[in-house]
Amino acid sequence: MSGQFRLIRLSNSYPLKDKIFDCDDKDLNEFFYQDSLLYQNELLAVTYIVEDEDNDAVLGYFCVLNDKLTSEDFKEVRNKIQRKIPYRKHYKTYPCVKIGRLAVCEGVKKAGIGTFIIDYIKYSFFHNNKTGCRFITVDAYAQSTGFYEKMGFSYLTESDKSEPTRQMYFDLMRMSSI
Repeated sequence: MSGQFRLIRLSNSYPLKDKIFDCDDKDLNEFFYQDSLLYQNELLAVTYIVEDEDNDAVLGYFCVLNDKLTSEDFKEVRNKIQRKIPYRKHYKTYPCVKIGRLAVCEGVKKAGIGTFIIDYIKYSFFHNNKTGCRFITVDAYAQSTGFYEKMGFSYLTESDKSEPTRQMYFDLMRMSSI
């Protein structure tokens, strides 16, 4: 791995079947090969692939889709979030982008690819926000919550503590102070 990444938006012409990818998670591997293009063609999610610039090897991928948070969704953290939003009584829902899938190839975990992906998503939706998007959400696998915490995400609720996934969010307005 050269340390130089290329980000490619998945398209029908991308040689998905010719690529080798294994993140050691059957569900994430299957999504990459079997579902990512279907979701994209049905306008349900957009998948981006991180490749090594030197050899075109797939290092990771992620998909994003539209989401929303309702006042009910973040009951436990409502005051912390809402006091930062002007005219908050007018909003029943808040626009979000959801990280639907994020996976890094087994051989390059801990090489900064996940951080690169999260930083890219944050930057894209803060600086190039085309529709209005206040939060990034993710249903994080329990074993990945520490990574998301390091990336500045917070838990939406404590009620899912013993579940296989935890709902987490990042307030994009935090980017204005960075």
